[in-house]
Amino acid sequence: MGRIRLVLFDLDGTLVDSAPDLAASANELRRRRGLPLLPYRALREVCGSGARGLIWAALRIAPDAPSFERVKAEFLTHYAAHLTDHLTVFPGIYDMIRAFSDRGISWGVVTNKFSTLARPVCEAAGFAETMKCLVGGDMVEKPKPEPLSLQLAMRTCGFAPEDTLYVGDDARDTMAAHAAGLPVAAACWGYTGGGKDLKKWGSDFYARTPSDILKAIDLIDGKEH
Repeated sequence: MGRIRLVLFDLDGTLVDSAPDLAASANELRRRRGLPLLPYRALREVCGSGARGLIWAALRIAPDAPSFERVKAEFLTHYAAHLTDHLTVFPGIYDMIRAFSDRGISWGVVTNKFSTLARPVCEAAGFAETMKCLVGGDMVEKPKPEPLSLQLAMRTCGFAPEDTLYVGDDARDTMAAHAAGLPVAAACWGYTGGGKDLKKWGSDFYARTPSDILKAIDLIDGKEH
């Protein structure tokens, strides 16, 4: 068996495309306030930043603003009611997961999304039966870019950093992985903040498609030179 025995993934923008539902909830904030809706493309680029990024894009309300928590609750309530309306799984993800099974590799999800939202997304995507763990941002004191959620996932799955690879589509994913002592692959098929400064993240691998994750594992395991 190779060195990598566990692959952990970010969720939104890495395994699933939830941007249509997230963007719709952001635009709902604007609709309720009589503001014109924003183009989907403008909102899609910030979906990797979660509620904070979307609320800023929609209403220019920063996290330290007095109204932020109220607006965040409004956003999340709407999103929770529609979080799988237009959800899709990125092409190649299911094939990659099947390949993990063939190789005896476990996999799980580590996301800043609250577990109460992440779990139904994973269930709708058909991941629940095969993923070994799900760690949401509400399950640790400090979410990514801090390493705590990755460390919790490894403890839950029973693997060490040297056994594990992390995959994500945001610079915070690379920061968290390196802080936890893990190699990390940037999911270039995801949101990636519009693809700006991707190489500056310092990821160990840059995967164009999910099949490239298998190639990264082979490189780490020394099967390719």
